[in-house]
Amino acid sequence: MNLKIKHRAVAAAQSLLARVERDDRGVAAIEFAMIVPIMFFLFVGAIEFSQALTVDRRVTQSASSTADLIARAPTSGLTETQVDGHLKIIEQLIEPYDLTNLTVTIVSVKAQAVPGNPAATNYVVDWSRDNHGATPYARNTNYPGIPAGLLANGESVIIAEAKYNYQPIVFKYFISTAFDLKEKFYLKPRNASCVHLRPINCVTGGAL
Repeated sequence: MNLKIKHRAVAAAQSLLARVERDDRGVAAIEFAMIVPIMFFLFVGAIEFSQALTVDRRVTQSASSTADLIARAPTSGLTETQVDGHLKIIEQLIEPYDLTNLTVTIVSVKAQAVPGNPAATNYVVDWSRDNHGATPYARNTNYPGIPAGLLANGESVIIAEAKYNYQPIVFKYFISTAFDLKEKFYLKPRNASCVHLRPINCVTGGAL
């Protein structure tokens, strides 16, 4: 009798285990709960990357367009008011993003031979202006970072520096600080050896 009871107990246990193995009603819910966070971060990451890429393109356009406008200045040069007017193009280029986060600086740099060493070159700031109406670089100071071979002595270049302080839209809850998107363009003047910022003559340093 005891043997029959044991067989029945074993059979009942085997039947229960078989039913548990076949019962997969909770598997889908568990898999869904595991996949949702991964899919969410992939989706948000794609949006954030696309947003940052779009802003970076706008920053590039801001730098290239302003450099091109200044490099096309007439032989008579430009006034500060005219330079400021050209810089206003960034208001359209950066829309619909926050203009206050964008700084575009225009710098006119001349290559000058070092006295006593004609083979050496100094890269000197002739003038500078940014979209906030400031003068970021003092006149006649050295400008760093000119690419080798870009300028020969006596030549000049217009440099547009653009910097956008980018604040993530969604990831700002995970990234506590913003980061800068930067671009720099070099364009030689089209109509003269250098662009005068009137009333100063960019060649002689005197008044026009």
